[in-house]
Amino acid sequence: MTLNRLDNTVATIAADQAASLRKLVGGPGGRAVALTGGSTTGVTSLTLNLAGALSALDKRVLLLDEDDSQHNAVHRLQLRQRFAFEHVANRDVRLDELLLSAPGFELMPLKLSRGPTNYLQPGRAEQLADEYDSLVARIDWVLVDARPVVEGSAPGLALAADEVVVVITPSADSITDAYASIKRLHTEFGRRDFWVLANRVRTLDTAMALFARVKEVASRYLNVRLKLVGFVPEDEQLARADKVGQPVALAFPQAEAVEAFTQLASVMQRWPRRPSSADRANLLYRALDVCRRLTSSR
Repeated sequence: MTLNRLDNTVATIAADQAASLRKLVGGPGGRAVALTGGSTTGVTSLTLNLAGALSALDKRVLLLDEDDSQHNAVHRLQLRQRFAFEHVANRDVRLDELLLSAPGFELMPLKLSRGPTNYLQPGRAEQLADEYDSLVARIDWVLVDARPVVEGSAPGLALAADEVVVVITPSADSITDAYASIKRLHTEFGRRDFWVLANRVRTLDTAMALFARVKEVASRYLNVRLKLVGFVPEDEQLARADKVGQPVALAFPQAEAVEAFTQLASVMQRWPRRPSSADRANLLYRALDVCRRLTSSR
């Protein structure tokens, strides 16, 4: 047997063992929820503050930061990132060495760049899936600050999340971006169910009117199901909390937005779980697999 065949055989055995272990454990850990929308809809701020609200309910939260810009969650919380996913893919560090400690929750920068994900060694994706399983076994919720899912963009974690929350605002561009995101996730990747969250609105009536616009267009052209999960009001203290690098509940606990995030976190506890098999691959493995399949089809 050649060395390459031996490596492939070992990788296959390891993958089979990992699948068996996942069955024994009873499925993946934290439920993965991706927040996505246009670039100016406030997705990062919403994800950070929702993580804080969930942790205030004694939930263990991991925030996956897919944005590598200067306005991402890592920079807003004034944290120091030492490693990126490229280092993990190349076996320079373990996956858990990407973890950063945030107020009340954990944060992990996790942008799946095309290069490292396309050329993983045989069995490496399964090994990373095992590392992810170990990491989220103690987690209740995995929140993804997902990059926009627009036409022509690279696939991201939103494609592999259990739930997708599409963020809209009163801006006409946000409505257009929301429909484009829903259309791509549905037509290219088969997702049918979406939550919609209205941001920077004054009243529930305004939020429902915005939601009705998105739902009317989506229902006309796509076979999807949309549900309004809630709204977050325009709040000056929320913007001030972002500037000082803290969740609004810590910086300004009496802010109007704090109640909105608390209500949203409570609503999420009542979300029905979608049917799934105990050995379903976890979020990281699914995301890596999507990247690989899309690249190979080109």
